[in-house]
Amino acid sequence: MNVYLLNLCGESKPAPEMWINYRMKQLRGVIICGGESRRMGTDKGLIRIGDSCWAAYMADKLNVFGLPVLVSINKTQQLTYLNFFSGDQLIVDSMDIGGPLNGLLSVHTLYPDEDLLLLACDMINMQKSTIERLINTYNDDAGHDFYAYRQDAFAEPLCAIYTGRGLKKLIREQGTLSLQKWSLQKVLMPAITKNLTITEPGSFENHNNL
Repeated sequence: MNVYLLNLCGESKPAPEMWINYRMKQLRGVIICGGESRRMGTDKGLIRIGDSCWAAYMADKLNVFGLPVLVSINKTQQLTYLNFFSGDQLIVDSMDIGGPLNGLLSVHTLYPDEDLLLLACDMINMQKSTIERLINTYNDDAGHDFYAYRQDAFAEPLCAIYTGRGLKKLIREQGTLSLQKWSLQKVLMPAITKNLTITEPGSFENHNNL
């Protein structure tokens, strides 16, 4: 038997356990791999770590939560990434937009009704508890367009959840031409974003030197 509760607006939603299951079915992980790092002179996502590479290592951090995971790449990376991922996991940048926003919106165009948990391929110190808190907040506090950790005035856009609803609204209000000048940081600033306080700063260290 399905059990439903009324929210403050009089709308029904599933009871807590069912609601969490429903939300999790909407959530998909995306590992952002932007190609060669100018500082490191190599593709960060392909840097070896044990028997794996950074991109696959980060994907495993999301797999433990039962999330299907996609990998955002540019067209020059496709052949090498097939050594670590299946072809249907690889999403090639398709927008005329720079930076990781290209990857996010390229995935969104293919999965417009799904919510996307973005994770950078170089955040190899990311703690499970940091991701878990983000997911729990997303499950427990619906109604926001985006969910992101924030330090002072700056969000952490590469460990954040972007809802399909929020991205549709962004594209509708701004248009893809205007978004060519946007960054993920700007996406998170004016929107209905649920901000989380950083309690594990080590999770957000990115690696620009080997």
